[in-house]
Amino acid sequence: MPKSGKQNVLIAGATSVIGRQVAEQLYYDDRNVGHIMAVGRESQKPYYFDEYDTSRFSYHSLNILKPRELTNLFLSERFRDSCINVFLHLAFIHRNDAPPPERHELNVDGTRALLTKCTETTGIRKFIFLSSWDVYRLKPHNPVLLDERADLNFDQRANPWIKERVDADMQCRAVMDHPRLQVVVLRPTGIIGRNVRHSMNEYLSSRICPAVAGFNPMVNLIHTFDVIRAIRCAIHRPVKGVFNVVGQEAAPLSEFIRLAGRVRLELPEPGVRSLNALQRRMGLTQWDFSVHPGRIKFSCQLDGKKAEDVLGYHPTHHVKF
Repeated sequence: MPKSGKQNVLIAGATSVIGRQVAEQLYYDDRNVGHIMAVGRESQKPYYFDEYDTSRFSYHSLNILKPRELTNLFLSERFRDSCINVFLHLAFIHRNDAPPPERHELNVDGTRALLTKCTETTGIRKFIFLSSWDVYRLKPHNPVLLDERADLNFDQRANPWIKERVDADMQCRAVMDHPRLQVVVLRPTGIIGRNVRHSMNEYLSSRICPAVAGFNPMVNLIHTFDVIRAIRCAIHRPVKGVFNVVGQEAAPLSEFIRLAGRVRLELPEPGVRSLNALQRRMGLTQWDFSVHPGRIKFSCQLDGKKAEDVLGYHPTHHVKF
């Protein structure tokens, strides 16, 4: 920790929905946070960062896939003077409909480049990566609660986006024993929040929610604000490792559909696939059944005890639709 006792944080992917909110929370926590460096691909500083004092907050346009740009940032006077000691990696493309080569480069190669640079930079003491419950392998007979040791989805038939999720997660785990760098991987359940591009948020935003006949899995959903709370706990606690991050609500999927005011339509699985394809062609939904078909078939509840005991994280927000 810097001599001031405050954490100085670099946020990659700061212009994402969660990145913006994390930046805001950290900026107004001036008792515990010193300088914040926000990094995004936008060439100009976004308007929503204009109100922040430049003595504590700076925005930098960066393509993390360009080694020279990345090196220049880490060698810059602003980086050195800011004494950055925590790196928060949120630069991940969540849209499955993004061009696959571009998405893979950023999600996998980008994560590798950031990890490499952080292991080479002595001032950085912690690397935090926001992963997802999507990395877990869903089976008909999963345990009631999946802990951090549960099987990941290494199925070669898995959707490429899922593979990218798993690959990035595994890259972080590969350097978990680094002697200096504390690597923290957070795996939140289904994130619900305004403008958030996550599968359950997109599913429950659809007017008609297709359901596979005979299946009504138990799911746990988490409010965006609780994801941010978990990130802040990871920043300030002297921890490393993998942590499941859970929300307050767990219920059958049909109950969340009812609470969201949507129509649940049961169909055989081929019918769900066809209806979802039609919805997507008509622009009625952004949810893609083919990415993770097991998500609306098999229960997936994460065991959040480790995050509670080690991170000191407790969910406090109810999901809202």
